[in-house]
Amino acid sequence: MMPVIEALAEKVAVSIKKADSRGTVSVAVMKYALIIVINFTIPVAASLAIGLVTDAFYWTSLTICAFTLLRAFSGGFHFRSPVLCMIATTVITATPAHFVLSKNLIILLTIIGLFLIAILAPANIKGYARMPEKFFPLMKMASIVIVGSNFFIQSSAFAILFFAQGLLLIFPFKKEVSL
Repeated sequence: MMPVIEALAEKVAVSIKKADSRGTVSVAVMKYALIIVINFTIPVAASLAIGLVTDAFYWTSLTICAFTLLRAFSGGFHFRSPVLCMIATTVITATPAHFVLSKNLIILLTIIGLFLIAILAPANIKGYARMPEKFFPLMKMASIVIVGSNFFIQSSAFAILFFAQGLLLIFPFKKEVSL
């Protein structure tokens, strides 16, 4: 699937460059940016489609927003394969909306997620985010506030999502990425 995404991104980048050759960045830079956009758009569209078909569109939309926000602050595991990343993101954002947990299980999963976030966040950020390390404590606090909000919201979907994101912080990713 990745060669298809790369080919599509290159075709779009070349078209943009032809339309405005002086006012745009290089085709390579546009292609890189388009690959990121496409890799984000596919799992979001797939999750929303699943939510729409299963009558869980509202909560699926909220889990996508919550996951994106929490992931931006807390970091997490990065798959080497964009296809695996898209599949995992779709599962993580589409699945939680379909479960109704007891209040005790919501609290338990939220506590575990909060513990993992408090200990491990931000994780695997270096090389992916341009955020200076001096802001990492603020990113950790933002992550804690996001997860801790579920003690008030009491959402099954958020409990599952925050637990899953906490697990994604456990696995280190050693590959250096240059931007």
